[in-house]
Amino acid sequence: MKKAILIIMALVFFSPKVYACVGKTLTIGVINTSEGQVLAEMISTLITERTGTAVNVTLYKNMQELYEAVKVKEVDISIENTARAMRVLNKPVEDDVQKAYEIVKATYEKEKGLIWLKPFGFLKGSGEGSPSYTATILRNEILNNFPALPRLINKLGSSINDDIHTKLINSVESGEKPRNVARDFLKSKKLI
Repeated sequence: MKKAILIIMALVFFSPKVYACVGKTLTIGVINTSEGQVLAEMISTLITERTGTAVNVTLYKNMQELYEAVKVKEVDISIENTARAMRVLNKPVEDDVQKAYEIVKATYEKEKGLIWLKPFGFLKGSGEGSPSYTATILRNEILNNFPALPRLINKLGSSINDDIHTKLINSVESGEKPRNVARDFLKSKKLI
């Protein structure tokens, strides 16, 4: 009897943590920039901390590489801005950022099976000349396995204004690890 109790206690205390989303690792793909790194780490940390799902971050040299990875389903989640997305869709630059967001959101879902979530809230964005929204994009199939993911990631929507964006990028560029910058931000917003 004592032996059975000891075995049960050992299993309870020393077995690996079991999560609701066992077996599936999500992959976030971004361009290898300070912005891409910090936003990817933010989403990765938020998902892991709040759901226990394993998340990998993969960095790409350019958008073409990233879109190829999304196309062949190596990437589940990515980050894009509306100015670049309009170019990907061969559409003219749209000065009204809200209109650009509505266009890319509808067209990406219809033509690419990609769902745009809420924009982060800043209008700068990686080296783009015109103002544009930046948002998280999910492959449509991911919603079937992770239906609560959009609601969770949308908590980041509108949370990063231009000033915060600049501070986050400057922190990474001055040598702080993107994961630490992301974690500190999420804690400051009480998201983790």
